Amino acid sequence: MSDLSAVELGMFTSAAGISSGAVLSVLLAVVSPNLVSPQQDETLRVSVSLVTVGVRVVDAKKQEVPGLGADDFRIYEDGVAQQIALFSNEEQPISLAILLDRSDSMEMTDKFLRAKNAAERLVHACHAESEFVYVPFDAGWPEPEFSQDRNQIRLAIAGTKLGSGTRLYDAVQAALELCRHAQRGRQAMIVITDGNDQHSRSTLNDLIHALKKSRVQLFGIGYFSTATGELYRISSPKGITVTEQPIGNLRTAFKRLARESGGEAFFPRSDQELQMAVEQISKDLRTQYTLSYYPPNATPDDRYRRIKVKLRLRGLRVRARQGYILGKTPFLDGPSENSSLPRRLGTWK
Repeated sequence: MSDLSAVELGMFTSAAGISSGAVLSVLLAVVSPNLVSPQQDETLRVSVSLVTVGVRVVDAKKQEVPGLGADDFRIYEDGVAQQIALFSNEEQPISLAILLDRSDSMEMTDKFLRAKNAAERLVHACHAESEFVYVPFDAGWPEPEFSQDRNQIRLAIAGTKLGSGTRLYDAVQAALELCRHAQRGRQAMIVITDGNDQHSRSTLNDLIHALKKSRVQLFGIGYFSTATGELYRISSPKGITVTEQPIGNLRTAFKRLARESGGEAFFPRSDQELQMAVEQISKDLRTQYTLSYYPPNATPDDRYRRIKVKLRLRGLRVRARQGYILGKTPFLDGPSENSSLPRRLGTWK
């Protein structure tokens, strides 16, 4: 196993080292290889851009479908078919941000304790070389660093106390900023909350734009009370009004954020459904396929570029990121990356 080292500016990667046994596999990044022969153990230098997308494939029963190859996929940018340059179906380490709502409303019916247990299970289920940042939030939040020390993360989760307020959008925006320090190419964020945003300066549209410029795949868990969940379900997608104050519909917000970034939204109504959501997210992150292609235009221009992934086989469904922005001023301004990722040379599998 050898190292992949890269200098990144947001979604850009200007240089990478890949040798035998390593594959470049990121959720959405830009890299560039000058290919060498499979027999060489020399470092693979980077000079031309690649876009990489994580893809989940399920059958009609929503069960993951393993064993597909690069020839089973078709990927399009702005409606134009692109040639798949790199492909991987192996589990890989990720950078995972976990956001936990610690507002006082979470105290009802022991939701807070169950949510903390769910967060700990998410940490336990990840690849051994994954790294984590844990952000409990209410009207404020800490600014921790990513760590591979799982025990440290578990202790932080266990020691979280209740607070007040729910500046959800601002907390997500802050966590996206923390992800600029991530050391893994693939990045995911899991947000657990029981209610809607309160008093954030950031808007839903701000978060969607930030996600388009990031590499983060967002999973939302709306752990509502029965009454709140029903109110969101039957109300307008634009929101509801409580005590004459307009409140956005968090079901709609989570679905939009997840859909745009290639993640998924869950709204458990019981302890069992919460556990099922955690298991599904963990499995999802372990079993995604990774597709990379050279963009037809690698010039940063702040234009949204739509991505569509299709399968050659009928009866299967795909979920992937909908697009990206190769901005002139990247949202994330990331550091050098050092990671070891598995690859097979020649035909990428």
